[in-house]
Amino acid sequence: MKYRIILLLILSTLFAEAQFKNKRIAEENGSSRPGDPSVIINHHDPNNIIVGAGKDMVISTTDGGITWMESTLVSPLGVAGNAWMIVDAKGRIYDFHLSDSEGKGPDSQGWHDGIVCQRSDDFGKTWTEGSSIGGNSTNKSDKQGVAVNSRKQVLYTTWTQFDQYPSQEPGCQSNIVFSSASNTGNRWDKPLIINKTPGDCSNGKGSAVGATPAIGVGGRIFVTWTNQGVIYFDRSYDDGKTWLTNDLPIAKQEGGWVHHIPGFGTTHNTPMLMIDNSASRYHGMLFLLFADQRSGIEDTDIWLHRSSHSGDSWAPALRVNNDEPGKHQFSPSIAVDQTNGYVYIVYLDRRAYEDMQTDVYLSYSVDGGGTFRDIKISEAPFIPSETGFFEHTAISAHNGVIAPVWSRLEDGKISLWTSIIMHDQLRAVK
Repeated sequence: MKYRIILLLILSTLFAEAQFKNKRIAEENGSSRPGDPSVIINHHDPNNIIVGAGKDMVISTTDGGITWMESTLVSPLGVAGNAWMIVDAKGRIYDFHLSDSEGKGPDSQGWHDGIVCQRSDDFGKTWTEGSSIGGNSTNKSDKQGVAVNSRKQVLYTTWTQFDQYPSQEPGCQSNIVFSSASNTGNRWDKPLIINKTPGDCSNGKGSAVGATPAIGVGGRIFVTWTNQGVIYFDRSYDDGKTWLTNDLPIAKQEGGWVHHIPGFGTTHNTPMLMIDNSASRYHGMLFLLFADQRSGIEDTDIWLHRSSHSGDSWAPALRVNNDEPGKHQFSPSIAVDQTNGYVYIVYLDRRAYEDMQTDVYLSYSVDGGGTFRDIKISEAPFIPSETGFFEHTAISAHNGVIAPVWSRLEDGKISLWTSIIMHDQLRAVK
């Protein structure tokens, strides 16, 4: 309760001048570019919010977003970006990122040769040296997803393993790999390939990518990914030892996961899977989020499938963005507030413009993803350029606090922004 009171006081100040006050928390500095973010609210202390971005950047706050501290992540296993942040029930923060085991960059064998897990026990101020997941491999790793079983304190990660990366060679495969750790991320089980149909190594729509795990209260593990324009589903009921005999196709992703958006060039729209583990009436609901271009290459939309039957059946796709057809909505991220079951989706949006100006929108649902309301949360639009890896968004939600994060371009430089929002503020917007 005291955390909620503190946050309400903080936010009353932050929103004195604007409906949703945006705050820049990092900006481009030389070779350091704060794109491709991930964010987590520490359930143990909701005033502690941690963001991973760029190659090795960590930005954190311990006062609910008033002040932010930037630090550089280091590891003897190398740090090569693509951060995914997660928190366990004890308040320990984990940053999963790609490796650079030789420290020689993209042209070396050690670049992306595994996943690295680093842990912070002091609210993101300092980090362990890290543990290797599938490291020292001749394969290349990319696009990991992460989840935690809070009851058993078991960590899970899935990722794409490429024979080569990228490659157009016939027979070169991309596969979905799974591993787990029950010792605060210090030692990981031998990686297991869980998909049955491999993709190619193009790092395009023909590749098997975007694997995201979601863990039910009972420990059941669910995973989705996209491959050749189809989103597949798999699950394990024995801690990842065995999986379904066949990959289950549950949705089409028209146009694949790589979309061309004017001004951005290539944008990545891999699927994300979440589950409601709250005590709400929608407990156990699975949410599959993605963007695609089923309405045409000039009309990208955000879509949500739901399953209340552990993935055995899925409701028809719901179009999340409630605008008129013909504009782009893309690069979505999803969070489920596990204290109440509310669903939040953040994405980039061009509904208000005929040119390349881009806003940030938040859609939210209080009825288990049955209906959504859209709200613009960016104070001003930005105009992109094809500088790469700044179209991604991220979001976390806990106990009525929502923390969306996004990148934008200003004066030719990439900057990272957030707006710490209370759910009650969303309800107050007409």
